[in-house]
Formats: sequence, structure tokens, C-alpha cells
Amino acid sequence: MSEKKNRRVPHQRNHEACLVPSGLEAWADRPLYILVALWCMRRGGWVSRRDIAQAFGISERGATYQLTYLVRKKEQVVCEQKRVKHEGMPVARYEVRVLAVKDEPGKRPVPEKQRSALRTTQTRRVGNADEDVREQLRDIWNGLQRGRKS
Repeated sequence: MSEKKNRRVPHQRNHEACLVPSGLEAWADRPLYILVALWCMRRGGWVSRRDIAQAFGISERGATYQLTYLVRKKEQVVCEQKRVKHEGMPVARYEVRVLAVKDEPGKRPVPEKQRSALRTTQTRRVGNADEDVREQLRDIWNGLQRGRKS
């Protein structure tokens, strides 16, 4: 396949285009971090941001973001992370080894605490006005809105 066919154009303007490595064309519609995880798993061994940047044709900064996604998306990507310090380099770098990818797109479960907070905010009223005052305020507001439209 030519490089043009393997080029993946993002839907968002703030994302960069990337190459889909050969063998991953079937998953080209999946999120980039899933493609990276599958590629890392197939490759085997430890992978750095530079490896990801070269394979996918993205910047090293973008590859760093993908490494972060892999490490944090524990429900979809099972991986190990290690810190590597090279001689002469002041900063340590991270490498990952992907052990498994669970590629079932699904709904993220909402925790009970968040769900109960949603219920209470939807039914809660602001202020201590009684129903008559609320009705008067509604009438004033609706009158202002009608006057604004004309």
C-alpha cells in the first residue's frame, strides 16, 4: 500500500494526521491510542516515544501523549511502564510494554456518587421564594424574553 492510503486524517483540527502501520488497516477507524497499543503489542518488548513517533509519523510530543493514554486507560490497555535513564541525559524517559488490548468500545460506567449528584442537582431549586413569587418572576422573565425577540 502507498503511504497516502495509510495516512489517517483526524476529525479534530487540534489533532495531527498520522500513518497507520501495515497490518493495522482493519482498525484504522479506532482511536489512535488503541492503534498504538495494538502496534506495541504486536511488536513486543519495550517501546519508547521515539519508536511510536517514527512508526505513526507523529511528533514526539504527540507520541508522549499516546504513551500517557496507554498507561492511564487501564480498562482497555494492560501494560507495564518503566523509567529509563540514559547516560548523559538529565531526564529519565518512559517506555511501555503492552501485554493486552481490550478493544470493546463501551459505555464508561458512571459512579454512584456522580449519579446521585446528578439527581439532586436536577431537582434542587435555588432560593427560598414560595410558588407565588416564582410565578411572578417567571412572568417577568418571559415578558423580557418576548420583548427581546421583537
